[in-house]
Amino acid sequence: MPLSKIDYIRSLQTLPALTPVESAVALAWLNEHYQAYDSIEFNVRLGQGVILPEGSPDYLKKFVRASHAKRADMILTANGDATIVEVKIRIGASALGQLLTYRQLYAGEHPEVKAIHLIAAGATIEPDVEAILNSHGIGVETFPSVAIP
Repeated sequence: MPLSKIDYIRSLQTLPALTPVESAVALAWLNEHYQAYDSIEFNVRLGQGVILPEGSPDYLKKFVRASHAKRADMILTANGDATIVEVKIRIGASALGQLLTYRQLYAGEHPEVKAIHLIAAGATIEPDVEAILNSHGIGVETFPSVAIP
């Protein structure tokens, strides 16, 4: 989706596959950064998911990929680069594994992309996690003003 539709994106109560609080975090991140990007995709399926037996019908392959493949919350692109944003209410160590996995899968599916940047965005973050994420080249942004129920 082109980011020229940012007003439409902002009007949504929840973003695809995100909870209301995660959507608030994602929108807070987008409000600060959308101008740097050309396009955005939400709920991006990556990888194979479940491997079906040879000869499985195409409709089943599509269903399995849509329901079992890894899922990146947001992928934004600009100037041949991609940024993968994992959205959490509370950023924990699991974000490290998810983002590293998404980067490898996305690079394999999009060899034309020059660089892939990784961001963990959340309302809060667990102690010690930011330094660990940063040591792997993952940016961290928190939005404590997002209301957590």
